[in-house]
Amino acid sequence: MKIKSVLTKPIFLLFISAIFSALPLTFSNLFILSWLAFIPFFYVVLSSDKAKLRHAIGRGFLFGFIYHALIYYWFLWFYPLEYVNLDNAASIGVVCLAWFGISIVHGALWCVPFILCHLTKKITQNNCFVSLVAIIGILITQKIPQLGELSFPWVRIALGQYKATALIQSASIFGIDGVDTLILVINALITISLIAKSKKRVAAILSAVIIFSANLGFGLVKTNQTHTGDSIKVLTVQASIPTDEKWDTDGDTICYDAYSSLTKENLTDNIDLILWPESAVPKIYSSKKSLNPYKKLSDECNTPIIAGVVLKTDKGNTNNALLIDKDGLKSTYTKRQMVPFGEYMPYQKLLSKIFPSLTKLNIIEDDYVSGKSSAIINVAGGKIGTVICFESTYPKLSRQSTLDGAELLIEVTNDSWLEDSPAMYQHLAHGVFRSIENGRYLIRSANSGISAVIDNHGNVVSQLGANEQGVITDNVQFIENQTLYTKTGDIFLPALIILALILFVIIIIKKIKAL
Repeated sequence: MKIKSVLTKPIFLLFISAIFSALPLTFSNLFILSWLAFIPFFYVVLSSDKAKLRHAIGRGFLFGFIYHALIYYWFLWFYPLEYVNLDNAASIGVVCLAWFGISIVHGALWCVPFILCHLTKKITQNNCFVSLVAIIGILITQKIPQLGELSFPWVRIALGQYKATALIQSASIFGIDGVDTLILVINALITISLIAKSKKRVAAILSAVIIFSANLGFGLVKTNQTHTGDSIKVLTVQASIPTDEKWDTDGDTICYDAYSSLTKENLTDNIDLILWPESAVPKIYSSKKSLNPYKKLSDECNTPIIAGVVLKTDKGNTNNALLIDKDGLKSTYTKRQMVPFGEYMPYQKLLSKIFPSLTKLNIIEDDYVSGKSSAIINVAGGKIGTVICFESTYPKLSRQSTLDGAELLIEVTNDSWLEDSPAMYQHLAHGVFRSIENGRYLIRSANSGISAVIDNHGNVVSQLGANEQGVITDNVQFIENQTLYTKTGDIFLPALIILALILFVIIIIKKIKAL
């Protein structure tokens, strides 16, 4: 009896649920866990009739903190921070502050679904409606990190599914919000089947089976569809330059030698485009003349090059992907979404006083200046939309590029900071979802991995592993057709909120009539 009492305590159930919910984001082969791991979470939400508001807040924070701390433990791979001139003691402090700080902030957001459900249950005990409110609360919790100066939308429930592409094709209709919702709905229905009476139990489990099967069936049909269109052969180069070497005094020479050598060694006559990653040129250039070596290389290879370059402009330094050919600079995409503490200092005046060591984390002394447009790059064969590194975690950016005419997506990123941590694969997973959402091939070019070619169904066609040096040579297609998600955007959450409000009104009307 004592064991049973412990196993049914909300704290224990939430602890277990947080652990198993986080595991697929680190070990993607455990993807099936996501479809079951939130059952204890929903059990606590649906069965805690006598809980007080403070209990709801505490339970939300407990789940959220454990969940995020287990996912964000990859911050440990940042140690030591020698490349920003921090000693071991300062490095430990900064790494722990980042790990636990973000886990606390993002963990606290999970109080939202618990508070909403606590308030809802005062009006109705309808498990389906309470579950809907919980799901809406969770989606809101995942949206908030996309806002403000501390914007960091890294964690999404569905990321652990990126290898199970048949289960996530619904992202082409509803975006990643829809896949998150499907996972949560299955968990909620199974939970309802465990606590409901016999008739409702059968209906709940049958609904779960039908929804899961329909989603899988749609995915199997979608992934077997083929597309024929114009294509180009792209040479993607991954030199795996260590971070400390990349940002050393002669880092630009080291990078140029490595990338140009790999390019020349693997170049064939039918290559249409050469792709180098973010900061492949780790030096701040202030004039087009500085790009002459890359112009000459393109001329020698008779192939245009897209490379990550930092440029100094009148407004400040910008992080860019440049298209360079034998005639010089042709197109410039400027990064739109900066990395907090990496490319700009959020709330600088306040944080510099509280945590002076954080001001040293910016690679350059001054904050980067963000771009304002998708700046579609035209190449022989079609139009390319670009995101740089951290931008791949924002669905709206890749969608906007597609709306603006991109028929192929590329992501240039550094990721050398991440070593071979789980973050490498989580970052790749975001790219998989961006390709499915917009129905586009996506080429991922990373300094230290994971470089990859992802088809329009999210399948990783080819890849280079973490810290591996080499190239990928693959054909990629230009696709003109737009997915429903590209056309409509993130309307799924607003639609759920409207549905919940309608149901809420119906419930209130029924209560009034029953008086």
